[in-house]
Amino acid sequence: MAFCAVAAYVFAEWVLGHANPVFAAIAALLTLQFSADWRTRRALEVAVGCALGVAAGVFLTGVLGSGPVQAVLIVFVAVLIARFLNKSAVFATQMAIQAALVAMIPSSPGSFLPTVTDALVGGAAAWVITIVAPQRGLGRPRKATRKLAYEISAVLYGASRALDLNDSALAWHALIRARHGEAVVAEANEALGRALETATISPLHWRHRESLRTSQAAVEKLDLALRNSRVFTRRLTHAINAVALPDQGTLRLSAFLKRVARAVTVLADGFWERDRQLGAEKVSQALDRLTKLGAELDPARFGATTLDGQALVMTFRPLMVDLLQAAGASRAESLAALPSLMDSRGESFPEPVPSPMEGS
Repeated sequence: MAFCAVAAYVFAEWVLGHANPVFAAIAALLTLQFSADWRTRRALEVAVGCALGVAAGVFLTGVLGSGPVQAVLIVFVAVLIARFLNKSAVFATQMAIQAALVAMIPSSPGSFLPTVTDALVGGAAAWVITIVAPQRGLGRPRKATRKLAYEISAVLYGASRALDLNDSALAWHALIRARHGEAVVAEANEALGRALETATISPLHWRHRESLRTSQAAVEKLDLALRNSRVFTRRLTHAINAVALPDQGTLRLSAFLKRVARAVTVLADGFWERDRQLGAEKVSQALDRLTKLGAELDPARFGATTLDGQALVMTFRPLMVDLLQAAGASRAESLAALPSLMDSRGESFPEPVPSPMEGS
């Protein structure tokens, strides 16, 4: 931040010949401030906000004149215009700051264009610094993706424990945890978005673009898997109360959920692994496990003879498809991994498709 502010000031003064280009340093510091916003977007917001703030300040000062009362009106109108143009707080703040400075600090005639240019120079300098020294490394997306996969694994372990203890309240707790997983999904998407931004604008990280896009696709499928886990755990709550499965089937389904959860844990470790080759091996191992487990998703295997029992097993099939796709399988390969369901006349049962209300 210190280097960028001084560099922007020196460039505007020595190269562009501007006298006392303090706006360049201010814009650079505001762009590189400690904030959760993306730097590239913030650089544009600060630069444009500074430029429009100066323009509004100069125009309104010329119309209203100078003085404390006029300064209040100028800043107030600048904020209104900023909020009308863009909902970003950063944009509104910068526009108001520049309008206030213009209204309260005397400026020489013809200083409008140099001041706007200084603001653009500060934003550009911050952008260059972002390219050379990105705000965050690429380890955060791996951590966030692993955390999301772990969350799905925890939900499955919770569902398995509910079956072991025949306790619908524990199934409900698993459902609540799956619902709270939306925050983890948002964290993963935010981390990946920032990493992709860095990998797009920084030549030092171009080599990571493909792996980040792969991780982004995996997070999309894990998000769907988390949504479908809510459908499954909600159905599980009802199935436990209705005694939808026999004792042997309940034990088998519980053991099955534990094995799926362990496979998802291996998948999570693969996403976290820094060594690409080792990470790919773990993801491949998880895919093999999930493929074998998918072949067991037949209601008859779990002794499901009632409609509630069959529906419980069937609602896990879309979840398994999502997990297989998160591990790298195509949708066709994921569907092919599931056993075919045929009725007594040789006709296939339709796959359950969760409604938007159920997946919400």
